[in-house]
Amino acid sequence: MRWCGVSRRGIFMAGWRIFHRHIRARRRRPPFCRALALAVILRSSDAVDPLWSVVLAGGRGTRLAGVTGGVPKQFWAPPGGHSLLEDTLERLAPLTDPLHTVTVVDDTHHCYVDPLRARLPIGDVIYQPADRGTAAGVLLATCQVSMCDPGALLVITPSDHGIKNADEFRAGVLAAAAHVRRHRDDVVLLGVEPQSAAGDYGWIVTMRVPDRDTLDVAAFVEKPAAAAAERLFATGAVWNTMVLVATAEAILALCRRYVPDLAAAFEGFRFLSVARRDQQVRSLYEHLPVFDFSSDVLTHASGLQCLPWRASIGWTDLGTPDRLAAWLGRDGVPAKKKRRPVTRQTSSDAIRH
Repeated sequence: MRWCGVSRRGIFMAGWRIFHRHIRARRRRPPFCRALALAVILRSSDAVDPLWSVVLAGGRGTRLAGVTGGVPKQFWAPPGGHSLLEDTLERLAPLTDPLHTVTVVDDTHHCYVDPLRARLPIGDVIYQPADRGTAAGVLLATCQVSMCDPGALLVITPSDHGIKNADEFRAGVLAAAAHVRRHRDDVVLLGVEPQSAAGDYGWIVTMRVPDRDTLDVAAFVEKPAAAAAERLFATGAVWNTMVLVATAEAILALCRRYVPDLAAAFEGFRFLSVARRDQQVRSLYEHLPVFDFSSDVLTHASGLQCLPWRASIGWTDLGTPDRLAAWLGRDGVPAKKKRRPVTRQTSSDAIRH
């Protein structure tokens, strides 16, 4: 298991320090050093902190077992199509390279992950020894990333949702990342404008604040009754996609506050050797309490921000057989997508929402 991807900014800054010491020691600046030092300075000033992707793919997918034949939803691929995890990783590829991608799966998922590696660069894969809720998965990945890059900026996303407009998805993530780079303590959730008063979705009630590019999160409502869902729909609440952008430290700070024992357990192994860390994680999961990142952490937090995607993004959580069938199309076979070369996107490419 590879535990650290090296930050490009860190490489540039380390290179600059080496050249600076070399130049001072020799007390002269040869032409090749001047040119190379200038290139390093220009590249460093142009590069922003890399965005890390944390993909949560540890679910067992039991709700749709009748459709998928028991294959977890995120790994199931219809005839002629890609799996939802593949689609998720391809959506993120223009934003984050494999060195900055971490996918959290279950220990029983080796048979699904190994073939995927042969088809797609999927970055680091963390195998959870057991299902202990989404808070454990978020903490496990965030602690790994923070060991490599303490100031890391993360996008955390489920792996089993359907999104039709990938460009709009990336634009929203980049807009949220630009906001967090300016306000390092903020946690920005990506909601989506609702298309119906769905009672089986989570909702975010937002509040507009003057002179801000985000909305304040006023409340979360999980799977409301029909009448409550109608009120939420009528009053401008948005669907909760569970996609968020924040620094690793902001995520850890939330967990320290709302699930302190869980956070302490994970942060304790950050400074162990790789071999001891793997052993410690397995031992830890044997007695770990179950916490949900949404209901046990985010729901209780204050000061959260929200950026809603437009309904045109075509988002669905694919949580029911009917939604999965609608997503696949009337004949049950999705249109084949050609894999396109990855073009890295930056915050300057973001579409303002």
